[in-house]
Formats: sequence, structure tokens, C-alpha cells
Amino acid sequence: MKIKKNGKILELSESEIKRIVENSGTVDEGIISTFKGIGGMFKGTGFNYTKYAYELTGSIKDINEELEETMGELEKILDKSNKSKMSNISYDRLSKHIADALEAYQMVIDTNEIIMEDLEKSVSTERNR
Repeated sequence: MKIKKNGKILELSESEIKRIVENSGTVDEGIISTFKGIGGMFKGTGFNYTKYAYELTGSIKDINEELEETMGELEKILDKSNKSKMSNISYDRLSKHIADALEAYQMVIDTNEIIMEDLEKSVSTERNR
């Protein structure tokens, strides 16, 4: 890839681009996915496919993190309600709802993990074509 820096044209290899991306802890997700797309271009995957597959994976990771945080919050609610003076019937009803929500969130997280694995495989497969 050719870039212009301080009026000079520099040629960057794929490994140099990877190194830049990996060492840039504060780089915006959009910039990272663009660099990944450029890497896909070098590997024959195609810029857009790799870029958007990487963006999708990032979005899915964000969703999973939010769901995991929410699951932690639900556990805290259950603990607080258990320590309250709530009747056993009410506690059982509430704990059933929380258990249902936790199960549903975990299924989404597990499904998202499968999707991310499939994305990684498809990007790798496309690169080898």
C-alpha cells in the first residue's frame, strides 16, 4: 500500500500495516477495520469483505460484552432480592424471570461466538482462493 507522509510516498507491506494496527491501542474501530480491509486486499480476500467482516465481528463482541455486563447486573438484583423481605412466592417468581433472561442472554452470546468463528473461517477461506 502506498501512503503519503510529509510529502514523501511510502510503500507499506502487509506486515507493516498489521504492526501499525496492533501497536495502536487507541485507534478507532473504523480505522482498524480499514487496515484489516487493506490486509484482505493483499491476501486476495477483497478489501470490502474483510473490512466489513471485521466490523461485524467487532460489533458482535460489543454486544456480547454488554450482555455479559447485564447478566452480572441481573445476578446482583437476584442477590439483593434474596436478602430482602420479599415473600418466597415473589422471590421464586422473580428468580424464574431472571433465570429465563440469563438463559436467553447466554444463548445469544453462544450464538454470537459461533458467528464470529464462522466469519473468521470465511475470511481465511476467501484468502486462500
